[in-house]
Amino acid sequence: MSYLLESPPVGVEISRDQNSYIPERRFPQHPFAGSVDDFLPGSCEAAGFFRRSAWSWYDGRLDVGLQEAAAAVDVKCDDNHEPCELAPFWHIALLIKARELDAAWRALNSLEMRRGASEAERVTATSHVIRGDLLFAMGRVEEGLAEVNAGLRVAERCGARSLLPTGYVVMALGALRRADMRACLHFVDKLTGEALLGYFGQAAGAWVTAQAAEARGGVDNAAGLIAGIVTHPFVLRQLLVSEPAAASWLVRASGKLGARDLAQAVVIAACAASGKQSRFGVVRAAALHAAGLLEKDSCKLLEAANLYPDRWCGASAREDLAGLLAARRSERNNTIHILESALGAYTAVGATRDASRIVNKLRDFGVRRGAIRAVERDGDLPHGLTNTEFAVAELVSQGHTNNEVGRQLFISRHTVAFHLKKVYQKMSVASRVELAASWKAMQ
Repeated sequence: MSYLLESPPVGVEISRDQNSYIPERRFPQHPFAGSVDDFLPGSCEAAGFFRRSAWSWYDGRLDVGLQEAAAAVDVKCDDNHEPCELAPFWHIALLIKARELDAAWRALNSLEMRRGASEAERVTATSHVIRGDLLFAMGRVEEGLAEVNAGLRVAERCGARSLLPTGYVVMALGALRRADMRACLHFVDKLTGEALLGYFGQAAGAWVTAQAAEARGGVDNAAGLIAGIVTHPFVLRQLLVSEPAAASWLVRASGKLGARDLAQAVVIAACAASGKQSRFGVVRAAALHAAGLLEKDSCKLLEAANLYPDRWCGASAREDLAGLLAARRSERNNTIHILESALGAYTAVGATRDASRIVNKLRDFGVRRGAIRAVERDGDLPHGLTNTEFAVAELVSQGHTNNEVGRQLFISRHTVAFHLKKVYQKMSVASRVELAASWKAMQ
């Protein structure tokens, strides 16, 4: 899987097949530009605010970015530049990153009412993607993914390249949380292609690519990307004010790698971001979550869970808190209660992959919950397969072993073998080779 970072971090070895191409550090002066050469006119005051906002965010200053973005919205552009028409959407995008979701929703609805039906395809595409990003952050996942998908179709048609990574990140993350690895890897491949061309802000793309690599082949498969993100100051600063789930994931992944130095670097950076961005509760929650994981501090994890405005992030903090308490026999009932709370939140936001993981953890405590379907499909499934059988067949046909399939679907290899036997019977095949051939023909 190709790197989304500009250069390998100092002291980190990267195999040549993983790093066959490193894109130049070239970015547009605003995030919705048509290409890296599409610059905002310097004579426009609104464009100046827009440009400073974008670069402030890129440097990890979400507070200044929001300030400048609000100023860009308030200034009228007499020349009617299309980029200036996009400035209000950028302001909303930053509100989403700050998880000021109510303010973002009001701003978006107000904007849609004022602008009416725009004839510019880039504006239409931006509207869809930003609305989808907002709905996704609010936990309205299906609606959000549908909006983003609609926006991506328009953006790809009209060549609005710099809009694509935002949409691809949301689509890949949504697929990953639903354990739909085929869709996830499809959008990760698209992200990688955009990175090779150079786009504004690579951090979220690198992070979601690392998550996909871990889900597909274990954390060792993502080691280079994790080290690259953590040791690249610009990427890490931007990521910490863009994706509230990133800090805790990086600490958790670094811990699995035995790389405590990387985990410490993430916590230091997250705490520094929290200190500089004290206005934003989500940045503080992310820092508490990361620090609580590293220090095994249940109080910090609980505070993070209660502070997060993002339901998925809150569930993640509760899951980590339960993992810490599980080692204490006296906390058994409390651990079960916290896991059930996390399960409810994951289920509410359509995170079936995460919900399946919680179901398995509850089983370890003797608590039985209904199986969570790994991937939802529209209409009837082929050959009468169940959702789980479909997911197993999909992954096995891609060449994954039973252990690898089990890790991705959070079921045991014995359960995978059971479902695979059912797949063979229903599809009238006798081997993995025959299954792969039949599956390819069916697709």
